[in-house]
Amino acid sequence: MTRDKVMISMQIYVEDLYFFQKLEPDEENIVSQAKIKKAIEQHKQFLLDRLLVRDINGEKLQGKVVSVDDSSVKPEGVAMSDLMQFTLVFEMEYPLEKAPEFLTFSQELVDSNAGFPAMVRFNLKQEGSETPYAVAMKPRDPQTIRFNWDHPPLDLDASEADWQKWLKARREETLGITSYGTIYSFLYIEDFEVRHEILIPLATLESFFTLDKKDPDFLSVAEQEASRVKIEEYFAKANPIEIDGITVKPVVSRLDFYGLDFTDFAKPAEKKRVSLANARVGVILTYSTKGTPDTVKVTWDMFNRSVWSVESVCFAFDQSYRPVFSKLERNSEFKWENPGRKVSLDVNPVAVMLPPRPIWTIPVVSGFGFLLCLMMSLSLLRRGHSYKRTLTAVAVLFFVSLLCLPLAQVSFASPLHLAPAVSTDKAEAVFKTLHKNIYRSFDYHSDSDVYDALAKSAEGSFLETLYRQINQSLKMQEQGGAISRVTDVNWESVKLLPARGGKVKGSQDERSFAVKSTWTVAGTVEHWGHIHTRTNQYEGIFYLEPVEGSWKLTGMDLLDEKRLHFKTRLREVKEEAPMESEETVPEKQSADTSSP
Repeated sequence: MTRDKVMISMQIYVEDLYFFQKLEPDEENIVSQAKIKKAIEQHKQFLLDRLLVRDINGEKLQGKVVSVDDSSVKPEGVAMSDLMQFTLVFEMEYPLEKAPEFLTFSQELVDSNAGFPAMVRFNLKQEGSETPYAVAMKPRDPQTIRFNWDHPPLDLDASEADWQKWLKARREETLGITSYGTIYSFLYIEDFEVRHEILIPLATLESFFTLDKKDPDFLSVAEQEASRVKIEEYFAKANPIEIDGITVKPVVSRLDFYGLDFTDFAKPAEKKRVSLANARVGVILTYSTKGTPDTVKVTWDMFNRSVWSVESVCFAFDQSYRPVFSKLERNSEFKWENPGRKVSLDVNPVAVMLPPRPIWTIPVVSGFGFLLCLMMSLSLLRRGHSYKRTLTAVAVLFFVSLLCLPLAQVSFASPLHLAPAVSTDKAEAVFKTLHKNIYRSFDYHSDSDVYDALAKSAEGSFLETLYRQINQSLKMQEQGGAISRVTDVNWESVKLLPARGGKVKGSQDERSFAVKSTWTVAGTVEHWGHIHTRTNQYEGIFYLEPVEGSWKLTGMDLLDEKRLHFKTRLREVKEEAPMESEETVPEKQSADTSSP
């Protein structure tokens, strides 16, 4: 491989010409040199048609045979019994417009259903390195290789430390997905769901069932959409999972078709035509649980002539495992048992321990009536009215005043007591608890559970507003709007604000208070063996007041919001035993694996 062309040197036995070009021996069972040379000419186009090189989009590169070394064939020809003793070397070239990042190689020398499939020992050297990629290439078994022209494979005499460094950089570049012909299986066990993520080459998927398509080499966007139901129905039944002894039906939460230029499979894929030779399908199956499961059993049943074993990775909280499902070894199950972990979200209300001042109530209308009775009595007596008539009028007015006693009352806090005030330390403690409760509420998975948990810390119309705002803030647009899981909340500052007129805006309770805070929120989205972490910083004013004996957040003014950082890292598998794979890698790294 150079930056401007692919040069293939293919060594074959003369016997291949007998099978593919139908060489016929003479009466003495000798194949003449002339017949061999004629068959060589026919075999040139045969190899160009059957030995395929494709670009990143799956388009076939056009090549030509530049030379054939047939010096081993003597003028007297070759005896039929010696066909395996003589070899031919075909030299082919495929020009390139630019240095490629990906090339896909495949061979169709013999039909894949033949009784003796043709195997090709495939070796590839990249310009700038003497260390070859090597693989046994089966019919219709595409081999995709990624080229890094700035950092090609190291030389054979490179140290082990240098090779490990090269391999690590390679895994980080591809987010752990280093093989393009391997099935990847990631199993996540969490508090409220079990998730099985399967990344499978499209060519491998078609070995289980056929997708409808006009072009045998490509799947159009319309054909992808039409195939979704068929693929979803297949995976809904394949690889059953039992949770606490019960087989749970999955929900297909994601189904995407990926080209070779796609590395971050947590993002939604671009809608475009894909090649059957090098495209992949990503399927995310979600199994809901009521809490932390006690047992999870996965049975892999997707085996056929193309798939004999699948190496998986299981992430169960802070533990990781590497189950291998194998048809040959009759090992198709993986069982996880809970070591004792139980979900504990600790979303609890905060009681108000600060009593209010005593309330005084004055009936305005009745008080005015009593005063009017007194003034009328004095006025009538002063004018000389009889005592009896005066007493009757005053009695009527007094009775009316009694009837008005419940009306037009004025209530106010007792002036004989000091107004209750939340201390700075108490205000900060209450706010931090409620604020943390808000983010913990989103650890629940169903909207109703999240809403119920939020109701313990927020009140009124602000509850619905808060749900929408926090839910939106947790979405990682970089990951197609996936909801991140909050891993850390830090408060850089919390300041108690002075109340205006003894009350906080919008509150009738003088115990209410407001704080101004600057805080950071770190959230993660984890898929396909790698973790995306995003940290945002916010500044805002929160309003808190007592509601039925508990402190509640009743309002917020968001003052500022900014992104601090976003990064992606691989999830480490804390296990010493490496996974084996059929990844196409340089021979020096043959012990390397396709595991994430």
